[in-house]
Amino acid sequence: MQAKTTGIYFEVNIDKFDLYNKIMKPSYLIPFIGLFALISCEKPNADDPDITKLYGNYELSNINWHGSSVDLNNDGTGYWNLLYEFQNKLGYYEPDYTAVVQPGIVYSHTEPYANYSTSFNVTIPYPHYTMVDGKWKCLEIKSLKTTIRATDNSIRLHVNCCHIFPGFNDPDDPFLSSIQDVSLVVDSYDDNKFKIGVHCTLPFDFNEEQTLNENYLYYEFIKE
Repeated sequence: MQAKTTGIYFEVNIDKFDLYNKIMKPSYLIPFIGLFALISCEKPNADDPDITKLYGNYELSNINWHGSSVDLNNDGTGYWNLLYEFQNKLGYYEPDYTAVVQPGIVYSHTEPYANYSTSFNVTIPYPHYTMVDGKWKCLEIKSLKTTIRATDNSIRLHVNCCHIFPGFNDPDDPFLSSIQDVSLVVDSYDDNKFKIGVHCTLPFDFNEEQTLNENYLYYEFIKE
């Protein structure tokens, strides 16, 4: 073809097939393929799990102890399902034991900005026990409020995750002082329920002797 510039004519020969072959070479195509793959990966997938399905109001449905059986109401029988034991102690007030799952934020020591999270705001009952005549006795049920924040990086299904470590130290409240960590357990975003795991100690009677048994106390919440 011919091109004209400032009165001077010159001829430019372009081999259309040569240009096409150069563009279609693998070395030219790789960046485009990579960009297309990146865009495809960032596209939302309708099958991806969505933690926002858990947003809403919940009520306490069960309390399970994973250690040795516990007799909190002093009826001579130890249990692992402790909801009944709690309900028969002074201080247990059922309307208080609720949870709200909602959007939240989480701050970091290493990053200058806050990240979005899901806040699990819960109120749970716990046994206030003390030593009486050489034995641990549950005097009453008290309430503990706490928030666990879950992010995309911290939440894991089917296992304890999103741990917090309260480091409570009060000789007048041995249960709170025994708590090593509090964690979240979610089995499915579609179950409309979750559990709070408290790693703690509870008194255990065996052969007229008593010890403090360490394990997880699980509080299960179900959506209203």
